[in-house]
Amino acid sequence: MTDKNERNSTKLNLEAQRLSTDNPLPKETYKTIPDLDHQQQKAALEDVISDAVKNSNMVREKVDMSEEGADEKMLGAGEEEQQNLAKKEEVKFISEQNGDAKIDIGAIDKTFTGLTKEELMKFANDPFWVRLRWFLFVCFWGLLAGMLVGAVLIIIYAPKCAAPEPLSWWKQGPLVKIDTPTPDDIQIGAIKGLGVKGVIYEVPADETYNIGSDPAISDALKKLAASFSDSGINLIVDITPNFVGRADPLFQKAINNPDVRSAFVTRAGHQVPNNWLSLGNNGSAWTYEGDLSFLQQFGRDRFDLQLNDPVALTKLKGVLKEIISLGAKGIRLANTKHFIIDRELTDNVPSNNPNFDHTQYGFWTHSHTTYQDGLGDLLYDLKAYVHNITNDEGFLAASDDIDRPEVYMSTRGLQSLDMIQLGRVPNLLANSTNSEHIYRELRNVWKSTVEAGKHFWLQWNYVQQDLLKHITISEYNIFLQLIPGVPVFNVDAPKGKAELYATEAFHKIRTSPSYMHGSFDLYRDVNSTVIGYSRTKSGNPGFFVVFNPSEYDLNANFSNVVGIAEELTVHTISTNYNATNVAVKGKVSSSSIPVSGYSAIILTYVPKA
Repeated sequence: MTDKNERNSTKLNLEAQRLSTDNPLPKETYKTIPDLDHQQQKAALEDVISDAVKNSNMVREKVDMSEEGADEKMLGAGEEEQQNLAKKEEVKFISEQNGDAKIDIGAIDKTFTGLTKEELMKFANDPFWVRLRWFLFVCFWGLLAGMLVGAVLIIIYAPKCAAPEPLSWWKQGPLVKIDTPTPDDIQIGAIKGLGVKGVIYEVPADETYNIGSDPAISDALKKLAASFSDSGINLIVDITPNFVGRADPLFQKAINNPDVRSAFVTRAGHQVPNNWLSLGNNGSAWTYEGDLSFLQQFGRDRFDLQLNDPVALTKLKGVLKEIISLGAKGIRLANTKHFIIDRELTDNVPSNNPNFDHTQYGFWTHSHTTYQDGLGDLLYDLKAYVHNITNDEGFLAASDDIDRPEVYMSTRGLQSLDMIQLGRVPNLLANSTNSEHIYRELRNVWKSTVEAGKHFWLQWNYVQQDLLKHITISEYNIFLQLIPGVPVFNVDAPKGKAELYATEAFHKIRTSPSYMHGSFDLYRDVNSTVIGYSRTKSGNPGFFVVFNPSEYDLNANFSNVVGIAEELTVHTISTNYNATNVAVKGKVSSSSIPVSGYSAIILTYVPKA
């Protein structure tokens, strides 16, 4: 602001001097500057600024010229540096309306230039940098060694994936029934020749609660267990715990002692409590003893126990413990669906079965004498007891067919028994010629047990050989041996012939990963005329079993099987198999498997990924 006032003041003084008459100087005159002169001045100003910029590029920082090669470096500017200098020379002049000029020299290029090798080498032997390099060197190799040691320790001490446990002996099977507690050496040799894992002996129903109190029964069971133990064959005992006889001490005590009477199903008085019938004679299931009515569903002088009662349960557990102490490793229970009786004694309702009349047992539903609430928990308690007294080496199973496997679950969703028996499939296999019928029944069994989350191990109870209509024991055996479950040979010991059952031939398959831990998948061929199933586990050979229940020779197409190979190897053929050009270890196509009428075949293959 001061400069502006001074200029204005000077201007006024000049004007005053010009007007003064005493001033000898001539008066100044004003003349308009032509545009050409203005442009020349502007061009001159641009030249001056350009020279200044060029001169500024010549300024160099003072360096030690005594350094070797320094002159060459100063003079040896590279192409990149020249381009950067050229950019600096780009200056723009912008004219303003009042005649002034604005100068725009662009953005200043701030290029970073690092130290040269020669400059860095000055610090190579500096103690600080030497120590730092050694520190980083040691840290690098120390960390690398630590990671290597850590990896080795992880491999050594990390929890290893447990190998799948082999099946329990009673799951491996097969099992065989014998009809005498005192087999001779010939019978024992025949049984051992079958290659079974267990021998089943059924104690007479009326003798169940005499085990332990009758020396004859106890001694027979002990000797029977010892007869097979040296061959790795375990004894399994079948018992019928539903009732006691008239001479049983507990029954005698219950007549006069109300404290133990709860172990039985009773009603005061002589009036028949309801319409329940006896299984044996189709008459009333009630009998009178003194002033009491006692339930006896299983026949005369067989008094039903209420097995969920603490008194009756204690008596049953005492028998189980005695059987195990005699050398048995497994126990099967008969009539398990009758273990609990409705205490309200409600009448049964008709089943609407036209094959029976109201005087016959089959006419009624028996919904109050079978499959009662609490049955699953009762059986689970008994199973846990058997596992405990056998150190988890034994098992508890049912010995008769089960119609409602869903009942055999505890309230916690656990299987109440180690094994159950579903006899519909073996019976159908023995008599039916309809593959669709067999497929549907087996599918229903599988859905109601394994797929429903009820992972029972199934028992396949063989029918008597003389009851097979169209097939031989060979076909029957081939089809049932590889289904999940254990075959139970229902044959007499004198009739046991190893060549009929060929169990040793199946032993390797039943102990293979594909059987023990593999999947089971049921199939029909493309034309639904033949039934088959696969047993596979990843990384192991697969097995495929085919059964033709019809009388016709067929070529089955199983190319629809998931993961099946195009070419299969014949493993085993049944007695009725007579297809030409097919032999053990031969090859067949999965899209055309020759299957003779009433025959079965086992094939192996490498499953596709």
